[in-house]
Amino acid sequence: MGRRQRMAASYDVVAIRSDLPALRDVTYLNFGTEGVMAESVLAKYFEVLGRFERYGHYERMRIVEHMQACRERVGKIVKAYASEVSITRNGTDGVSIVLGSFPFQEGDELLIGGEEHPAIVYPAFALQKTRGVIVRRFPFHHDPSQTLRAFAAALTPKTRFVAFSHVSCETGIRNPAKAIISIAHARGVPVLLDGAQTIGCLDIDFPDLGADFLTGSAHKWLCGPKGTGILVIRTDKLDSLTPAYVGGGSFAEGFPWDKLGEPASVTFEWAPGAARFEYGMRNPATYAGLNFAIDHLDSLGWKSIHSHQRSMTEDLKRRLGAVPGIRIQTPMSWSDSSPIVNVAVEGVRGRDVSQKLWNDYAIVQRAVRDPDGVRISTGYCTTTADHDRLIQALTVIARTN
Repeated sequence: MGRRQRMAASYDVVAIRSDLPALRDVTYLNFGTEGVMAESVLAKYFEVLGRFERYGHYERMRIVEHMQACRERVGKIVKAYASEVSITRNGTDGVSIVLGSFPFQEGDELLIGGEEHPAIVYPAFALQKTRGVIVRRFPFHHDPSQTLRAFAAALTPKTRFVAFSHVSCETGIRNPAKAIISIAHARGVPVLLDGAQTIGCLDIDFPDLGADFLTGSAHKWLCGPKGTGILVIRTDKLDSLTPAYVGGGSFAEGFPWDKLGEPASVTFEWAPGAARFEYGMRNPATYAGLNFAIDHLDSLGWKSIHSHQRSMTEDLKRRLGAVPGIRIQTPMSWSDSSPIVNVAVEGVRGRDVSQKLWNDYAIVQRAVRDPDGVRISTGYCTTTADHDRLIQALTVIARTN
């Protein structure tokens, strides 16, 4: 028995699913949009949230320690220092913080990927409208060498910043991130890597990848509270951003309140670390909830989770490939893909397939616009039976077309 087979044998998915009662009602294959929180995690999260809402500031003083503990846990997952981590509201929040705080000048080029979520697309084109930044795009390919060539060809002397997804939210393509970042850095261009579809389902080594900024959503593969996200900023890049939004927590200790009568004499330092971007009132209960969610997955073993998702996804692609009328629009090689699979039914629009899966089979997934299809996200609790129901449904849809 090989290593992956031994890990699979010790991974008790039945016990895992017993803590997820919603899976009795639906076939959940959409962790790439929103994860589902285990009942044991939810109970602890609600307990902290309930006490905070009932006791207010009195309780805050008892639970505020969860905030730093959360940065430490997230840092451990992506192999970053806690001081480099900021807990945001979602992945979009992190992208907007970075792009909105970076000193773009009119005429600068912002190079983004060709299969990006609105989390990158919208802030990019907002900069084009409001600050005269020129947005350019480079395509993702199933063959990573083609992606690298396309990226290199899209760079120009005016390229000031690069932002792209580690894994495409549309096709599940895993981009050659480290190589792309290296090419950009050789030109002196900083890079934001969107890890929304990697953090929690693939092993991430922030220092090794070399990205200047990493963003992600904690409510997806980490199954944390809805409204939690991740921003990681390399220590030496912190001061390259001028915070666009400022509030309590943004400044270092020692603000000169006694000099407010002489505004011109007021000076201050930014708070040390990426937490300077957690401005204003923050709810420590959501940090606690994310701590509990991470601890739950950590107790299952990250290597075991990743191995389970890989084996399930590879098996799904193999099985789908044998169904007449079904086209897989995701690379077959695991090293070039992820737990996301884009599937098309010949002759049927993706949104129509998606609607039938939702309405007729209670299979939770989402439609993809380009390439037209349906996105399947295999989670840490997905079983062969889940995939059986999906394949049976897709087979019926393909036959009746």
